[in-house]
Amino acid sequence: MVKAVTLATAFAMVALPLWASDGVLSEGKLSDRDFFRLATCGAPPGGACDGPVVRWPKAHITLGIATPNRRYPPALAAKVSAAIDRAIGEINASGAGLRILRDDRLAKPDILVSLPALSEGDTTRGIQRIPNGLPIGVGFMWLLWDANDTITEASMLISQDISEEDLPSVALEELFQCLGFIYDIENRYYEGRSILSQDSNATTTLAGQDRMILHRLYP
Repeated sequence: MVKAVTLATAFAMVALPLWASDGVLSEGKLSDRDFFRLATCGAPPGGACDGPVVRWPKAHITLGIATPNRRYPPALAAKVSAAIDRAIGEINASGAGLRILRDDRLAKPDILVSLPALSEGDTTRGIQRIPNGLPIGVGFMWLLWDANDTITEASMLISQDISEEDLPSVALEELFQCLGFIYDIENRYYEGRSILSQDSNATTTLAGQDRMILHRLYP
């Protein structure tokens, strides 16, 4: 199953958009340094960064799930809620210096999760914090950061046509990328090994080099 397309952007103080490339190509197991650079700044092994390394400036960030669109399937919304809780638990249990606190009552959580009446291949419209006209996969995330490469807010969504099979991996991937791991990895070695694998939704936990980069960005 092909992984959801993820697009990310940032606006610096001068409000110039920077788009992150999806699926950085590599071969075989990467060194920890190369894996970190690929995931955070889009650098292929031995190559230059595509963008800055961005991170949250605090140890505790908040997340809230917005009220689902009235056409979003209620049963799926409940499953998404549970998948988000599992993803939060996976990140919080990693031992890194960052924790996510969920509170759906917050007016302005650091990370906002939307459940729109959109399917894979549709374009965004009328979604809080996400500009209109952007094509989505079954999952999607959007970041804003400032001139100091500090993340100021993040948004993610789960489409109304995601399969129950793909949901755990996609929810964890999008949330993980909201922490600053913007780039997917296109590399057969990492299929089933990394949540950032471009071509696989087999990973549902954080282990190995995924956990390593989380600790490196948030020691």
